[in-house]
Amino acid sequence: MTQTVLTEKEFFDWMRSQQADKRLTQIMVNGANELLALTDPAELKAILAKVNGWSNGEEMSLSDDGMALLNEFEGFRTHPYLDTAKKPTIGYGSTYYPDGRAVSMNDKPVTRSEAARIKQTVLNQDFSPAVNMMFADEIERGELTQNMFDALISLVYNIGIMGLKGSSVYRNIKAGKYAAAADSFLPFNKVRKNGVLEYEPGLATRREKERALFLA
Repeated sequence: MTQTVLTEKEFFDWMRSQQADKRLTQIMVNGANELLALTDPAELKAILAKVNGWSNGEEMSLSDDGMALLNEFEGFRTHPYLDTAKKPTIGYGSTYYPDGRAVSMNDKPVTRSEAARIKQTVLNQDFSPAVNMMFADEIERGELTQNMFDALISLVYNIGIMGLKGSSVYRNIKAGKYAAAADSFLPFNKVRKNGVLEYEPGLATRREKERALFLA
């Protein structure tokens, strides 16, 4: 992977961002300066991120276009409803709240802004970190594009984290077979009704659009 050019000021700004109080002690600054005399800021950043478990800035997040597409797929509902799998759902396809509480049919209605906040919080705390963790190596190598990430977030939001982890989508990406990974979206076009998997046209359309996005 091509090393990113980083100035010393940007390096120290990054170091501050990793501290709980956003401050560096003089000892930390002196130690960093000694190391900077031996290596460039970008390389030192990568080393410190790995050693300390700090964020190295490689994490990806859902783009605005990806969010708009997810909203289109999920639609908005003010009151709780049963989705195609007969699971209580509210807002933009949310089946649970940020505190982990499952949606129930007795829950009070939500506004668009409340629904957006619920969805965004759940994405930030659960789905985006999970996809970043699953494909950390691919992201670090620059192999996973923003469109791919957006498509994966849309898929995992629908089938769940364990669903993605156990899928051929995951296995094909890990094997570097990106065309096969895109095709692996398509079988997720069914819902279980009365114990039987049935073809769902709406899901089939969603999978086709996710596949196209993944390949874009």
